[in-house]
Amino acid sequence: MNNPKVSVIIPVYNTEQYVQQTVESIVQQTLQDIEIIIINDGSTDNSLAMINLLAKKDQRINVYSQANQGLSVTRNNGIKRAKGEFIYFMDSDDLLESDTLKICYQKCIAEQLDFVFFDAESFYDDHIPLREYQYQRNLNIEDKIWNGIELLKIQDDTWNYRSSACLSFVKLSFIQQHQIQFYPNILHEDELYTALLYLEASRINYIKRTFFKRRVRHNSIVTSKFSMKNIQGYFTIANELNLYSHQHPKDASLIHSHVARMLNAAVRNSCHIPFKERLKITRLCLSKYKKYITYKTIGILLFKSFISFQVLERMSKKINSSI
Repeated sequence: MNNPKVSVIIPVYNTEQYVQQTVESIVQQTLQDIEIIIINDGSTDNSLAMINLLAKKDQRINVYSQANQGLSVTRNNGIKRAKGEFIYFMDSDDLLESDTLKICYQKCIAEQLDFVFFDAESFYDDHIPLREYQYQRNLNIEDKIWNGIELLKIQDDTWNYRSSACLSFVKLSFIQQHQIQFYPNILHEDELYTALLYLEASRINYIKRTFFKRRVRHNSIVTSKFSMKNIQGYFTIANELNLYSHQHPKDASLIHSHVARMLNAAVRNSCHIPFKERLKITRLCLSKYKKYITYKTIGILLFKSFISFQVLERMSKKINSSI
């Protein structure tokens, strides 16, 4: 297919139980002028055989296979292959409302947008709740064309920022012009990719609909136990955004605030990993990321399992009043 309206990129790694349902939710989109790029990232289960069968039924599906390289590299390879005017990233175990691509495409064309974003809701595999995952924003903002800086600030200020790449529908030429890609070999790569979308965009808008359905299941990246690899990913993202702020000093204040929110949440999530690793994180926070991390966060990282939240509040106030 030459020059489809949308390229949908679906990385696949060991999701044989879910990938057919995911691909069908894309095949059944009311916008039919699309290409579906499925990249098998070295699956060791029956995923490749399943997507090859799906490709035989629909000529819009193109299947590629590679040795396992991780989600970032796989998505970047999808960008290189994309021919669509717009691009959408879909995860291989989730679902998409059937009118999503059509509504997003029409809005982007009508308003000449760099990208449009929307909301999601989670559902549980086998109806077994694991924990609560909040993907909805419910932003009460005017339906108009915004620049990315404005909407990033609004979302940060209202605690409504959501980083998933699956919640943005983006013009391919915009990504190419600003050379926005996924940082390889880290977890939480969406945090950097999506932040850069907002920092570079001059024309964006929001559709207040829960188009995306996130499957919450055991043994997925989302539900895996927080580890040192997670926090290393966040530190890498902080480094990259800090570098970006030096290159764009007018946006430095917003970037600093955004990184501080992200890092404090990530460091607090590290409070249950082994104590030796928590000490290592503490040293990094106090030496390299001191301008982002609060003393309250350090207290939670080191002592949450031993003392109450109220004690941490008092400790934080006492430390802050003495510096």
